[in-house]
Amino acid sequence: MFRRSPCAPFAALIVLMLSGSAALAATDEPVSAFALPISDVLAPTVAGDEFAPGPAEIASEYVRKPAGQRSSLGGAPDLPAPYHSHYVAGSGIVTPGGTGFESVSYHPRRSPDHPPRAASHWRGVSQVHAGFLDPDGPSDIGFDMGFRAGHEIDNMFQLGVGLDWRTKSGNTASLAHTSVGPGGETIVTQVEAAHYSSNLLPVMAYAQLSGPARRIVPYVGIAGSWQVLWLQADDYQTGLRFDATYNGWGWQAWGGAGISVIGRTRLIGEMFLNQGNVGRDIYDPFYGVVFRETISTDGFGARFGVSWGF
Repeated sequence: MFRRSPCAPFAALIVLMLSGSAALAATDEPVSAFALPISDVLAPTVAGDEFAPGPAEIASEYVRKPAGQRSSLGGAPDLPAPYHSHYVAGSGIVTPGGTGFESVSYHPRRSPDHPPRAASHWRGVSQVHAGFLDPDGPSDIGFDMGFRAGHEIDNMFQLGVGLDWRTKSGNTASLAHTSVGPGGETIVTQVEAAHYSSNLLPVMAYAQLSGPARRIVPYVGIAGSWQVLWLQADDYQTGLRFDATYNGWGWQAWGGAGISVIGRTRLIGEMFLNQGNVGRDIYDPFYGVVFRETISTDGFGARFGVSWGF
């Protein structure tokens, strides 16, 4: 009895594999890409009239072939592939001795009917403020408040609309009598003779120009306005009541500065000038004619508030 060597099965397997490889090489059938080592599959192709069977041939449809070159599997010439393999250097064919790689070209599909939209430079902006308006002449100072809203272009130019409300009221009293109270204090007794109220409402369309966006931003603005004035008065001595509405064109101009707080929020302070004349037509039955009454709304004032963008 002979003892069987443990290496005999492995030697027989190697002999069978070598004989199979020789048989495959003798046939005309090309070697499958799946039977090649990984390093051979990833190897570049070699330019030529025909693909030579062997490790240099890659069974990949991603490789662009020269015009008229036939596939290793036979048949009609292959059409140029729309993409290049990143395993292929240059224009898709590697010359002998050539090296290098290229990336796959990709272009996203876009519809010509819907081009990409450009970023808009228009942004919303708003402002609320309060202050005072001192009219020309003997009239009393009135409290003023309002807001503005519009669009801002490139942080420097604004277009929008605004609304202001100036209001004031007062009483007229007449002395009735005086007396001396306990401790010698003088007591003055008055009778309210009349009461009045005045409300001015300018509705504006404005334009404003600002300086560069920094910590302190100066600005100037101008607006055209349609102004409405309501006047009411009661005379308690005669029992008469006065109630009238006046309207007319006017304008405003202002200049101020804003202090940046958070983001596009600013604390603002400005001086402004209001100009205009409002009027109404009245019929005088005594003379039988129509008269025109006018009131000047000219004045100078200041207001303070906050503005913000969105």
